[in-house]
Amino acid sequence: MAAGDAPTDPFRRRCPAVHLREYHASLHWDPTSAVAPWNEMGLVLWNLLFLLFTFVSSSWSLNSDGLALLALSKNLILPSSISSSWNASDRTPCEWHGVLCDRNTNVFSLDLSSSEVSGSLGPQIGLLKYLVVINLQNNSISGPIPPELGNCSMLDQLDLSENSLSGEIPESLGNLKKLSSLALYNNSLDGEIPEGLFKNQFLEDVYFHYNNLTGHISSSVGQMTSLRSLWLHGNALSGVLPDSIGNCTKLEDIYLLDNQLSGSLPKSLSLISGLKVFDATGNSLTGEIDFHFENCKLQIFILSFNHLRGEIPSWLGNCSSLTQLAFVNNSFSGHIPASIGLLGNLTYLLLSENSLSGQIPPEIGNCRSLMWLELDSNMLVGSVPKELANLRQLQKLFLFSNFFSGVIPANLGVHSRLLHIDFTSNSFTGGIPPYICSGKRLRVLHLGFNLLTGSIPPGVADCPSLERIRLQNNDLTGPIP
Repeated sequence: MAAGDAPTDPFRRRCPAVHLREYHASLHWDPTSAVAPWNEMGLVLWNLLFLLFTFVSSSWSLNSDGLALLALSKNLILPSSISSSWNASDRTPCEWHGVLCDRNTNVFSLDLSSSEVSGSLGPQIGLLKYLVVINLQNNSISGPIPPELGNCSMLDQLDLSENSLSGEIPESLGNLKKLSSLALYNNSLDGEIPEGLFKNQFLEDVYFHYNNLTGHISSSVGQMTSLRSLWLHGNALSGVLPDSIGNCTKLEDIYLLDNQLSGSLPKSLSLISGLKVFDATGNSLTGEIDFHFENCKLQIFILSFNHLRGEIPSWLGNCSSLTQLAFVNNSFSGHIPASIGLLGNLTYLLLSENSLSGQIPPEIGNCRSLMWLELDSNMLVGSVPKELANLRQLQKLFLFSNFFSGVIPANLGVHSRLLHIDFTSNSFTGGIPPYICSGKRLRVLHLGFNLLTGSIPPGVADCPSLERIRLQNNDLTGPIP
């Protein structure tokens, strides 16, 4: 066979030794007199075979992301239903439970939410460079959040909520510049919120509630211009709500309740025109409500258990979507604005334990969705508007500890679904409304410490749902049923 001719026998393709002899013959070599060339070609051949073996072996072994996940599972304890699919003999982890890969077999999603995972999250998580989503929510993972998590620079969503994580939030999470959603709620995290997180202009949703976080809300929060949800409630945060919060014009819900915040609410809140929820219950906020919304989108506005003062703003009447309004236990004064009667979607109006004066505006009778009206422990006077009897959804009506007088509306209870009425400690006169239990749902009726006269109506005496009734310190007559 001449040199350069292609071999026709397929066996020759598979047998390098045969091919080598033909190569020698074509050059008229004598192997017994040319040992050096033979040794040189043998070395080349074995190098080629070694490279081939290495390539084949690597095609059978697990890729780097798979190895990182296996290393992660040494400390992150997976239930057998998950670990059984995490097979070291696989080429990639792309078919493993909770794992998704891109077209290049890079792991981009790790979702083990609500999977009974325990143990701790190890530093190996930082080796998964292409992760876009990590969801380990609702498990029993303990220990600290590894700083190496900050190496996952592609992360868009990180959810470690509802676990038993402890320690501080790593500063390295501030390196995750593509992060849009960060959920760490319901853990035992402490320390301050890293400054870098407040500077992330792409973060849209931050859920840090129900931890033990301390420190201030940084003024850098104004750099979070994409922020929609800021949930920080149930921590021990102190200081003021920074004026820079007004730069977060895309905010829709702010939950700050049950912290230790102080100072006044910033006027810059007026700039957040799309704000739907603002709840700062249970802090030490002072001052007046100086902000306002021209085109109000508020649905929930709760400032209970603070030290706020001044008048309840009349602009609240523009908040047509408002369903919950609660200013309990503050120092608000002045009258209840009649504009509240424009709130047709209002279900909760809780203004108790303030220093409100004047009468109940009859316009509140237009709040046809109202289920809970709480005006107790103020300095309100006058009679109860008969329009309140038209509130068909009303279930709880608390007017105790005021200076009300006059007759309780006779139709109260006829059209409503009342469960609980408390008019204790006023100066009501006249009789007990005869149809107050006509809905057959009334459980609690407290009318004590008034000036009521007459007898107990049969409709009250025979009310099948009534569990507790208090009528002491009145001028009632007749037999006790």
